[in-house]
Amino acid sequence: MEKQVIFESVNGKLFGVLHVPEKEKSAGVVFFHGFTGNKCESHFLFTKLARRLCKEGICVLRFDFYGSGDSEGNFEDITIETEMKDGESAIEFFKNLEFIYKEKIGILGFSMGAIIGTYIASKYNTKTLCLWSPLAFPAILKKKIFTKKMLKKIEKYGKCYVPGIGHFIGENFLKTLENIKIEKYAEDYKGNVLIVYSKDDAHLDLKNPLFYFDKFHHKTLNLKMLILDKGGHTFATEESERIVLEETVNFFKENLL
Repeated sequence: MEKQVIFESVNGKLFGVLHVPEKEKSAGVVFFHGFTGNKCESHFLFTKLARRLCKEGICVLRFDFYGSGDSEGNFEDITIETEMKDGESAIEFFKNLEFIYKEKIGILGFSMGAIIGTYIASKYNTKTLCLWSPLAFPAILKKKIFTKKMLKKIEKYGKCYVPGIGHFIGENFLKTLENIKIEKYAEDYKGNVLIVYSKDDAHLDLKNPLFYFDKFHHKTLNLKMLILDKGGHTFATEESERIVLEETVNFFKENLL
């Protein structure tokens, strides 16, 4: 069963979709989408995975962060810190559902959502954590996205429209990029981890997943990193999509069921 859900976060209402298996109680996974993404993600990858996990008996919540997708707010108001608060709201909403086993919850974080996912998994001690094309160094977004002209506009007006992204981005987003250090949360996480990355990722280099792989070695139970030859940042080839979906489904089945 798939049903629309709305729950409160610090800044406003968040819109999501809940995939519920046909049984009284189940394990569950919460998805965190990437920067400029949404609860479906590129080529509906989140939707496809959620439906496959639901068929295997695992409940899924996929939702839009504040200012993204169908949730309340404007994109120019988002920061990594607001998304961390949204992540807390999502996991609290999810683990308090009467049909979810609280001790059998997993997290999936994609791209910038990997930062949120790692933070939530560590704070709430979830059983599993899967990261797709994970961003580890958010400060690099400033160099990748903004020209000097754009930065001057943000300094003057508090926001700037970014062609190619199709959104206004606010000054608070830039300020918080320097503040977020994910290292401690990764080092403290004690569950099971799967990291998936593609060598031809044009957005993030190999240093990002390797950073997580190194930090997770401290306390995790099981750690696996899968590096594909092709697929790009969003695994947008037939073969890479097949592998990513199969590996992720198997990971959650093995560690949550």
